[in-house]
Amino acid sequence: MFTLSKNIPIEKQIRDLTSYMFHKYYCENDVEAVIEHMDSDIIWLGTAEQEYATGFETVSKIFKQFAGQVIKCNISDEEYTVVKIAPQAYLCSGRIWIDTDAPTQIGLRVHQRITMVFREYDENIKCCHIHISNPYGDMTEDDVGFPIKMAKQSYDYIQEQIEWQEKQIFEQIAALKKLSYEDSLTGLYNRNKFNEILDIKQYGNFLGVACFDLNGLKEINDKFGHSAGDELICLTAVQLKKFFNGKVYRTGGDEFVVVDNEMCKEEFDIAIELTRKMMQENGISCSIGACWRTSNCNIKEQFDRADELMYIEKRKYYTSKQNNQDNFYECF
Repeated sequence: MFTLSKNIPIEKQIRDLTSYMFHKYYCENDVEAVIEHMDSDIIWLGTAEQEYATGFETVSKIFKQFAGQVIKCNISDEEYTVVKIAPQAYLCSGRIWIDTDAPTQIGLRVHQRITMVFREYDENIKCCHIHISNPYGDMTEDDVGFPIKMAKQSYDYIQEQIEWQEKQIFEQIAALKKLSYEDSLTGLYNRNKFNEILDIKQYGNFLGVACFDLNGLKEINDKFGHSAGDELICLTAVQLKKFFNGKVYRTGGDEFVVVDNEMCKEEFDIAIELTRKMMQENGISCSIGACWRTSNCNIKEQFDRADELMYIEKRKYYTSKQNNQDNFYECF
């Protein structure tokens, strides 16, 4: 309930109450909030030809029927003028732009005119007259028999809604595409994205491809649980991003591929060795294979070669590890 304040000019309170009632009706479809501010002898003229009623009981009954029926709208550019027309009686006239909310898929924008009369009581203000009109609107001298300008406004608004929907669809497609190309655990590109670039036959004048494969991930998962394995994978991704950000693909559980066409061979080799060093410093064991070319740059061919070199290194790692275990058992 709107309570009258002695510290605020009555005209401002009436403007605020008018705005409040329209926002409740059009933006929230809260008809009860409108009804509670009606006076006992309320007169209502709505926008339709047949919308006319008097008396609180009749008008409130009609408004109750509107509950859940009013499409969600937005209100803007409110203009209200308040005039005192009699002791404790005030006329509020104005106009507001009302447009349907884009997600409703209903296209309407009107410059609605408003006339309301309020009575001032000791503790509150009550509305005793509501007149709403949607103008045949703003007809120009060139309009003959039909409001061309208003029709054009509605058309323009529908176009705005279409553009809004297209933007939403575009953003949703972009988000879905990002999800389809992004590894959810590390934020790197995933296998889908890597498979897509494999079809590129010529990637540039020079190209470096490197394969990184974690050593011992299965043992970590078996011994400490998959959460520990996930931490290791994420830590590896962090190291790779430091030198190859935006160029790294997680192609399997413990497999990563770098595709770079910006670094020269020396820079590429240095970046790989620095990455290896940082991984070692962080307790990460990783087998690496790399292939860099200045001609016949083909991602698929270079990936196959880098993958082959990576597995040669991995076999050396596990052979060395097995030999160390055998020596331990012999000494023991």
